[in-house]
Amino acid sequence: MTAKLITFFEYMAITATVLALTLLLPVNASGQSEPRPAAEASITPAALSPEIIELRRAGTEAVYNLDYATARAKFEEIRRQLPSHPVGDLNLATLLWLEYLNKNRRLQTGLYKKDSSFYAGAEKAQEESEGDTVDPAFDRAFRDRMAQAKTKALALANRNRNDPDAIYFLGAYYGVMAGYEASTARKFFAAMRNGSRSVDAHEKVVKLRPDYNDAYLSIGLYDYIVGSLPFAYKALAAVAGVRGNKQRGIERLVKLIESNSASSDDARVLLMAVYQNEGRFEDALAILKSLNSKYPASYLLKLETASTLVELKRADEAYRTFESLLNDPTSKPVFDLIQFQYAEALALNNQFKTAADHFLAVPKIESADANLATMALLRAAQVTDLAGNRDLAISQYKSVLARTNVYDSREQAERGIKKPFNEKDRIRK
Repeated sequence: MTAKLITFFEYMAITATVLALTLLLPVNASGQSEPRPAAEASITPAALSPEIIELRRAGTEAVYNLDYATARAKFEEIRRQLPSHPVGDLNLATLLWLEYLNKNRRLQTGLYKKDSSFYAGAEKAQEESEGDTVDPAFDRAFRDRMAQAKTKALALANRNRNDPDAIYFLGAYYGVMAGYEASTARKFFAAMRNGSRSVDAHEKVVKLRPDYNDAYLSIGLYDYIVGSLPFAYKALAAVAGVRGNKQRGIERLVKLIESNSASSDDARVLLMAVYQNEGRFEDALAILKSLNSKYPASYLLKLETASTLVELKRADEAYRTFESLLNDPTSKPVFDLIQFQYAEALALNNQFKTAADHFLAVPKIESADANLATMALLRAAQVTDLAGNRDLAISQYKSVLARTNVYDSREQAERGIKKPFNEKDRIRK
């Protein structure tokens, strides 16, 4: 797979997992499980009861507000009450995954834009070795939990191959795996296979029950992604019978939002990411305002808002948002990410000295992610170069060489020592 296509799929995978996008769990139109004969009373139904739906709603709200402890308690209770149903395992696996992404500073879409510095060398690293960056212990824990979900989902689907709820959960399993393989394990072909299986299942769901709105989340995203492929890859996909349409994908997400279903907020975050990818930043900002009002405890949503304001060239508003986050103790877990993004915004507006100060603040933060700290030091050297302080820039490049390589950080630092940095030298092209 070429670097260009890898970059595209990784961006879409990340935007699809920002906050809680693969927590695809349905609610019946009536909010009730389908009635079953008394002889089947001991059989776990695929549809969720109102009590489970409420636990899921509370857990998902906690996820959006980054209250992972509360979310875990709610999802564990679901698993306790429905030990033979995949819903608890799917929620717990997704929560485990989102915590991992957040811990490793990978839940903020600004880092994945095509002109971002943080993953500037990711394409090269990916082509050389696919799937070797995830922590083995975490990967094993996630896959073990997902294996339990798959076994239970298959049992439901095999019991009744025309039960839309059962088929939906099987599709949800494949959807979670698709996002994980792309965004975390970095196995893009596996992600495409799982994504296709998820969509196949959910398309069957809507054929059985056209008003099953939650199924349109994966269908709409897949439609958009396939419709956005470069022409050559789109042609290859068409030969394999895979077709998509960007506008139709967007329309499906909009319709899902308007349905006010259980997945409407997931659709909002997806659509926000799609609008960012399309350069429709005003539309993205409107969605972010809605989400911020509903989930005020989410510092990640506020950080997304700041990054979007930067794209809209509303620098003063963006700076105020960054400063507000840095003055909010609840944002402390991601102060390093806030400083990094703030510095990038300043650099974009040619405020190189101030940008360097914010980049240099990142490694000084006690809880700073090591990779982010390395890239911050590299960016500090580069903007110091742009500010005209060559001697200081060389010293900073040397400090990058003393650290563990992050993608191509050493290669960029060595290049910076040989000649002054120029914005045209940035690798994402």
